[in-house]
Formats: sequence, C-alpha cells, structure tokens
Amino acid sequence: MHLKDCVTLSDVYAPQLYADMQKTDWGVLFWADDNPTQHDANHAVILDDARFSEALCAIRAFYLQKGRDARIYLLDKQGERFSEALADAGFRLYSCGEFHHFLLTEENRIPKTDFLEIRALADASEITDLLLENLYGIYMEEDADTIPRMRRLLTRCVRNPLCRVYVGYYEGAPACIAMAADSPYGMTFFDLVETAQKFRCRGFARELISFMVSRVTRPAFLYSENPVAIRIYEQAGFRRLDCGNAVSHRAVYPK
Repeated sequence: MHLKDCVTLSDVYAPQLYADMQKTDWGVLFWADDNPTQHDANHAVILDDARFSEALCAIRAFYLQKGRDARIYLLDKQGERFSEALADAGFRLYSCGEFHHFLLTEENRIPKTDFLEIRALADASEITDLLLENLYGIYMEEDADTIPRMRRLLTRCVRNPLCRVYVGYYEGAPACIAMAADSPYGMTFFDLVETAQKFRCRGFARELISFMVSRVTRPAFLYSENPVAIRIYEQAGFRRLDCGNAVSHRAVYPK
C-alpha cells in the first residue's frame, strides 16, 4: 500500500478510536451514543463514489433514527462533484477550512526546552476539572457543551490502548495537550493539539510536539489549517503531503 493511501485510510478511520463504527458497501458510519454532539465521532464517509446517491439515503436514515443530525465528511472534490445530489437529498454543504496533511520526514529543529512536565494520562481520573477548564473553558461561551463533550472524548481516548494522550504541566497547571494514536495502517497520527489560552505564545506547544516526535516509532502525520501551528509542525520536521483528499467540506441534514 502506498504511503498516501496509508495516511488517507488512517485519517478516515481515526474516529474508531473514540466512536463505534460500521463498515458498509459504500463507506463507513461512526457514532458515539455517549457523545452525540461530537461531530468527529458522529459522521459518515463515502468511499465509493459510484454509490454516492445510494449512500445519502442510508446515512440520513441512520443518524435521524439516532435523533441527531446526519453529517458527512466529504473527501477531495465530493462536495463539488455531488453538490446537486446532496441538495436533492436535503443536505447542506458547509466549509470546515482548508486542511492539509503533513508527514514527518525531516529532522526535528525545535530547540530543547524544559519548561513543562510532560506525562501521558494514565486513566480517566486524570481528566480533571482544572485540565478541562484550562484547555477548553474559552470555548464554553460559544458552545456550552464543549467541556462535557471533551471529557467524554478524552475518556474514550485514554481508555484505548492505541492512544497516548500527553499533557504538558507548567508549575502544576495543565498548559497544553495532544494525542498520538496508532492506526491499523502502520501510521502514527497526532491530533487534539490544544494550548490553554493563558499559556499561549510561550513555546509550550513546541516543547510538547518535540517531545512526541522524539518518541514516534512509526511514520507519523497530522493535519492542520492553522498557519501558526503549521510553523511549529514544520520546525518539528513535518512537511506537507498532498494526498488529494483532505476534508475541506462537510454536509449536514437537516438544513
């Protein structure tokens, strides 16, 4: 299997780390009944374009039966090529940003620092109120379910033996977080990177990413659209990989 295919499949199937999954003839369905507002844990991906229209009916029925929006993460140019079929089926297209994949291919050039105490969360008891408030409290005004949703997501990740959730502590306070997870396709991917607002612009994310890079034993990748974050990833040795299928659009039903 080509490297780009390994990255693509690792990305598509990543939600099985924290959600239930069902493979179909046309693609895959993800859902988490304990975390219904987490989009990454509740969506479908259509892998067979020849069955795209057929898949729309199945996706709509599956998620509506569960009492939540039917959501599709569209690959490559599916949003453009199937815009009419999506509209006819009652789905609304929306942009989620211009994400790009980055593969770890170069030497880590981040200068060594020791500001943080970095450790992997051993169990769900370490997902404390302080950790959640520091890292995600800033988003609560916009979305009051942010902290409960992230508690549920992180709990499933911590309990999964394929995931390692790292937290950087500064003077005992949770300052930043990131996850490294192993896929069935021989890859490690970085995700869930976040720095507490009061600790931003202090080099903590650089130190955490550098720490994680030093510990990978498989080909590693991540995806991002954030120019500030991308500069950190490039300094750590990641280089853009054009897979030709990064998710830039999604579709949701009902309108």
